[in-house]
Amino acid sequence: MTLPTASSFASFDVTARTEGRSVDSILWDAVFPVSRLLEVIGSGPKIDQQRHEWIGLGADPILVTGTATTDLATGGASTVLDLAGSDIGAVQNGTILVNASRATPIGTYQRNELLQINTYDATTGIAAVTRDAGNFNSGTGSTAHVNTDTFRILYTPLQEGSDPQYDPNVYLADTILENYSAILSMKMQLTGSQKARAMEVVSSEIERQWARSTFALRNKMAQMALYGYNSSTAVGSDTVIRNCKGLLDFCVDNVVATNVLVDYTTTALTYDAINALLIKLALNGADPEGGNLKIVTSYTSKDVMANWDADKVRTTINEGQVGREVTIFKSSIGFNCEVIADPVVHKNDLFIIDPAKIKFIPFRPFAKEEWGKDTSSPNGWDLWAQRTIGEYTLEVVDPGVSHAAMTYLTWL
Repeated sequence: MTLPTASSFASFDVTARTEGRSVDSILWDAVFPVSRLLEVIGSGPKIDQQRHEWIGLGADPILVTGTATTDLATGGASTVLDLAGSDIGAVQNGTILVNASRATPIGTYQRNELLQINTYDATTGIAAVTRDAGNFNSGTGSTAHVNTDTFRILYTPLQEGSDPQYDPNVYLADTILENYSAILSMKMQLTGSQKARAMEVVSSEIERQWARSTFALRNKMAQMALYGYNSSTAVGSDTVIRNCKGLLDFCVDNVVATNVLVDYTTTALTYDAINALLIKLALNGADPEGGNLKIVTSYTSKDVMANWDADKVRTTINEGQVGREVTIFKSSIGFNCEVIADPVVHKNDLFIIDPAKIKFIPFRPFAKEEWGKDTSSPNGWDLWAQRTIGEYTLEVVDPGVSHAAMTYLTWL
């Protein structure tokens, strides 16, 4: 019995079940199951132009750093605090500080000294402070300070009936982040001879092409999300390949000097190294109890984690089972982070992401077109071809405070 010639590939290409050319929702459902990373990132609302902008919400500054000209170290009565770089923009009159680099005990009960800013100069970065602001040592400050110490901002009390003009650093312009969209595609094709074969042969070929093409698209999107580099500045030309900026580029461009979340010095993947980054994220406002942070790493690094000492890796021994896998990283302060291994992650990298603050944003949702042999658009080619194309960008909210990375691990 001769099998009928295949005239439709609806049974083999899941996007054929859609009406019209738009296949975005069906395609995402096909790609998500083969990528936990893409699944946790997900997609956001559609935009209407190639350049996407959003407000960088950020977090209230928590640390400021003194410079070499600060004179707190010269004695308990010195009042000059010279703040580094733009740190003066994090304080205002009334801000209360405490040394975060070392203990500064004063008085009978050895309490850490509190400093309160009286005046500051936004141009020079120099603030005048009250020493022993709580008067726990009769107004005499600690002599333990070092000029370049880092100070934690406790809070800033306001005067009753305060005028906003006296709170200038509260009403600063929002930071606008931006990214460009990148065009991604996948294809399938059959020659006329392939298409003329029995339907079961054609179906097998289309099924293989579909699996291969969706896997390739999944890798492209995952790599764009992590490693895409600086956005192009030109749009609207067929001579421009437009790039989309990835998570690592966002994090590096928004490093917070006093609380660096990109660890580019650690070479050994240890529990303590990851835990240190999670502590920094918590200091920036991440919630250990209600947070949903994910650790994204390579297969090699996940294998390293599985071979940590028994005091770090807990496993249930089942009869007839050998080996162990780390699926959850539990930090010392309460984070329970799912560990996601992905083939696109470089062996020397590890990411900690907040899925609520990173999203694919569609400009042109995926749509497909076909042309050539036995289609409504024949062009003389002895070939059937199908192209699925879409345009997405990546939105990363609070890249300097909500995500972290290790980038210098030993390549194993």
